[in-house]
Amino acid sequence: MEDDRPTLTPLWVFWDAQRPNRWLALAPALAAMLFAISMRLAWHHHVIPAAGYTVIYGIQGASWLLVGAGLAAGFALRFFIQFPGGYSRALLSLLALLITIGVYADYIDAQTRAAQLSVAAYVGPGFYVALAGTALIILSSVLVWKVRD
Repeated sequence: MEDDRPTLTPLWVFWDAQRPNRWLALAPALAAMLFAISMRLAWHHHVIPAAGYTVIYGIQGASWLLVGAGLAAGFALRFFIQFPGGYSRALLSLLALLITIGVYADYIDAQTRAAQLSVAAYVGPGFYVALAGTALIILSSVLVWKVRD
């Protein structure tokens, strides 16, 4: 004897697939570009006692930020192609936190090095460009969480 009961179709079968909001890809893409640009600019002066100072460029002092730029570009591509899911939201928030901590640690490191030698700390344009990229990563993290599912 066969089972003649009707089977229920899950409701998710009838839902439309969410289209990606391509505007969400703009902030991480711009942040990745700003991080890459900041590598070519001066970040700090490293004081050499009795000899002056040397300029520290982004690629010399903050090359870890290139990994952040690559990940931000990956998130931009992901948000351009697909709607952000729970894991990508959480990972983008983690990336924003780690980049913020890294930039803050770099700033504190430059300040303490200068304070040890009793000179004024120099924070160059590359640092501020990277700081703008950090703000864009934080903004994109907030926007991704604000988008409705």
